[in-house]
Amino acid sequence: MKNLGIIIVLLGALALIVPALADFESNLTLAIGAIIIVAGAFIHIFVTKKDIDKK
Repeated sequence: MKNLGIIIVLLGALALIVPALADFESNLTLAIGAIIIVAGAFIHIFVTKKDIDKK
């Protein structure tokens, strides 16, 4: 659970890498990848803060 944010960021990176390699990138795929990466960063911050507060 504590690595959930990092996993989501990596999935967002894959959402950007796969269309670029397959040569079908568009503004929609770029926006989806960016949203997933930003959401993963926020989730990582939230989970880390929650974990620090437990200790």
